[in-house]
Amino acid sequence: MTDLLTAHGRTRGGSPSLSTRIRSHPALAPALVGLLGLTISLIGIGIPSLWYDEAATVTAVMRDWPELWRMLGNVDAVHGAYYVVMHVLVDLFGYSPLLLRMPSAIAVGAAAALTVVLGRQLGLGRAAVVGGLVFCLLPRATWMGTEARSYALSTALAVLLTLVLLHAQRSNRRRWWLVYAVLTVVSCYFFIYLALVIVAHGVSLAWWLASRRQATVPTVRRWLLASAAAAVALLPFALAVIGQNAQVSWILDLGPDTPRQVLRTQWFLFDGRFAVAGWILIVFGAIALLRTARGFSAAAVLLPALVVPTAALLVATELYSPLYTPRYLTMCLPFVALIIGAAIAAVPTRPLAALTLASLVLLAIPSIVEQRQPDAKQASTWKEVAALIEEQRAEDGPGTTAIIYGPVRYHATATSRVIAYTYPDAFEGTIDVTIDTPAAKTGQLWETRNRLDESLDRLAGSDAAYLVTSVKQDRRESTAQTLATVGWSPTDEWNLGDTNVVRFERD
Repeated sequence: MTDLLTAHGRTRGGSPSLSTRIRSHPALAPALVGLLGLTISLIGIGIPSLWYDEAATVTAVMRDWPELWRMLGNVDAVHGAYYVVMHVLVDLFGYSPLLLRMPSAIAVGAAAALTVVLGRQLGLGRAAVVGGLVFCLLPRATWMGTEARSYALSTALAVLLTLVLLHAQRSNRRRWWLVYAVLTVVSCYFFIYLALVIVAHGVSLAWWLASRRQATVPTVRRWLLASAAAAVALLPFALAVIGQNAQVSWILDLGPDTPRQVLRTQWFLFDGRFAVAGWILIVFGAIALLRTARGFSAAAVLLPALVVPTAALLVATELYSPLYTPRYLTMCLPFVALIIGAAIAAVPTRPLAALTLASLVLLAIPSIVEQRQPDAKQASTWKEVAALIEEQRAEDGPGTTAIIYGPVRYHATATSRVIAYTYPDAFEGTIDVTIDTPAAKTGQLWETRNRLDESLDRLAGSDAAYLVTSVKQDRRESTAQTLATVGWSPTDEWNLGDTNVVRFERD
């Protein structure tokens, strides 16, 4: 960005300008861009309520180690490595929603810095720094930095894998190909779809092979050996993940909504204006890269990484089984950003290039603000519900409180107990009226439950009971009727977004 905004290497007083200092210290630009990515992620990181995906992380990492291993043998092995890392952090520092999200914020900063490094390694010059700045602004990137899931980490690993590929391709030394193979295995344990980045690397090498022919054959052969070795090492894990594919039964077939998902939601989330600007710049950036493509060029590396993972998931969804969902392609954001950076760097004049980048900043601000609202994540108001329960319990006094957990909106297999998992302090010491087997004992993500009319004896000794239920799968009337049979009636009611809360007292 400094190259775009500063035409001279020194200020009037003769002291080195910022652009000169950045050029003289190669690590400075990646560090500053990484700090920007981290800072944007940290702004308001604790404001949005946790939501269903993050609750899955909570219920996994809050059980003990044997219980976690048992669960991973049945479900969510695809996220196993991420859960292990998060479990260690919770063991060390204790649970909090902020702790849960901090690793993603740090990973976004790391991915932003690595994006600059990758751009420089590809010879993009000032486009490398601009690409790093663009990465920090992409709506999907500003979202994943506040998400307690593995997307930010997998994105950083995608850039790191590509950097290692470049070093291996240029040196063609065995140790670099060994590092590439090992990093591939580690990365896929964190997110198995990163294997699609390896496929994109294969396309990049095929592109290079077509342009250089025989001179490239030994390098391509070593990539094939490294990739094959990684595939063999990953085979048991891949089979375990495939054996648990019922957990992604919620993914839909391709349909009328797919183009919108690919063109907008995938990298630009819900920001249509940013998507339009982004795709215009992607097209111009791709053209600019192709004009200067020689050998193992930026075009040969970035364009397959842009296209191949998406195309592979769409084809697999059409021909095999539904696998495509927009957030799974988050790992491609650094490549998207560098292509956009190439477009901005190719703008004829620096003032116009700076204006283009400034326009993206202005486009990004509304998304960042919207993503930091209390109900930003799937309209979740769980933090508000927990605060309400805590407040009401304080007003109820020292007696025992019972909670009746009803359905939670959008998710058929979980209940509103997810609110208690994510904000446990508000529910500490309460009685779960319908619990059968706690989640940690089921070997699955969620608990199992009994019917309310079979569990009424658990209300004995309670002074107040609260129903927490979805507004769509509304249990208020049926719960009131069941509780009336043992002398309980509703006294207060609240609606908090997608959740209804009803307070009951004994008559």
